[in-house]
Amino acid sequence: MGAMVRKAVLLTAGLSTRTYPLTIRKPKPLLKLANAPNLAHLLRGLAKAGVQEVVLVVGFEKEQVERTIGRKFAGVTIHYAIQEQPLGTGHAVLQAEPFIGTEPFAVLNGDDLLLPDALAACLQQVPALLVAPHHQPQRFGVVEVADGFVRAVREKPKEVTAGALVSTGAWTLPSEAFAWLKAVPPAEDGEIRLPDITPQLMRHGLRAVVTEDGWVPITYPWDVLIATKHLLSLWGKERVAELLPSPQVLGVVHPTAEVHGDVFIAKTARVEAGAKIVGPAMIGEGSLIGSNSDIVRTVIGDDCQIGSGAHLEDCVVMDKVKMGDDAELMWSVLGDGVIVGNQVRAFAKLPSGITVRSVVKGQLVDTGMEQLGCIVGDGAHIGDGCVLYPGVKVWAGRTLLPRTEVLEDVR
Repeated sequence: MGAMVRKAVLLTAGLSTRTYPLTIRKPKPLLKLANAPNLAHLLRGLAKAGVQEVVLVVGFEKEQVERTIGRKFAGVTIHYAIQEQPLGTGHAVLQAEPFIGTEPFAVLNGDDLLLPDALAACLQQVPALLVAPHHQPQRFGVVEVADGFVRAVREKPKEVTAGALVSTGAWTLPSEAFAWLKAVPPAEDGEIRLPDITPQLMRHGLRAVVTEDGWVPITYPWDVLIATKHLLSLWGKERVAELLPSPQVLGVVHPTAEVHGDVFIAKTARVEAGAKIVGPAMIGEGSLIGSNSDIVRTVIGDDCQIGSGAHLEDCVVMDKVKMGDDAELMWSVLGDGVIVGNQVRAFAKLPSGITVRSVVKGQLVDTGMEQLGCIVGDGAHIGDGCVLYPGVKVWAGRTLLPRTEVLEDVR
């Protein structure tokens, strides 16, 4: 059955302060998951589902989005609508009205990972809301479903059972939604929110489309690790065929280097003597993996240099990262252009075995992860011999002097 929806609106204008330091210099939809911007994954999924035109509602760093995506992507025509001020998701959708006209359309958060099969299922019905179980449902709008229809949405309730169905923020809407949004009085903070028109949608038979594992919200910086690992866990399956290249070694690998499991090594990448790559792993274009280094369940971006004897385990490394010799990082995320000195250590596990906590906007947040190393913003410089403790973050452009012990965020 083909999609009923041929046009989609992607919300990409927000400032995304909760994912700092990764989004200080770039919009969250451009964060790479398995070496491609999440926005590219969404557009490929929409193209597969039959969508022909997409409106990107842009704001923060809009030039970066346009430079990355262009006017045509994966066969889909791309339009740009500007949201000058952050006045809510409903206000953002209204900016796209000139491009949508009188057709039904989809609305997605440009931030979150949505797999193509989940998108396709949602796009077959109008109006519809894609819902999914979540282990921390109190962070989202909790959706009550009966007989396949949405009966109520409760915003971030205090008491709710783990695994309850929540809104993914992916909707299909009739064109009347524009008139309904215009009739919504702005909230005290001036925002018009898309869920404000849920009552009208329910009166028109708002379908709940359930996906068990086709959605990974990117709310916090460590969600980049979670989403990347989710994609790689499905590698080789039809579900992600549009999103990931097939595991293969295209680059130059020294005869004494070892490659185990599902691994993609790009054509212009090089792996030196004695190095070991253990999949699932990806090595991007122009990257150099130094001699006797270990790259384990890790994604390395484009134009990176990894020093001799380095050990990377369960990490996401963006583009143009330089890492010194004998550095050791676990469960960490490094932004574009980060420099890591020799013998840097990033620990990921607390001795007590409790889940790692990290400060977000002044609040201590339980990550729910038993292992989480450091998260380093674009262009930061970690000096030789630094030691970083679990869950610490280093802001974009900051420099840590050699042998610094990092126990808390460096802003």
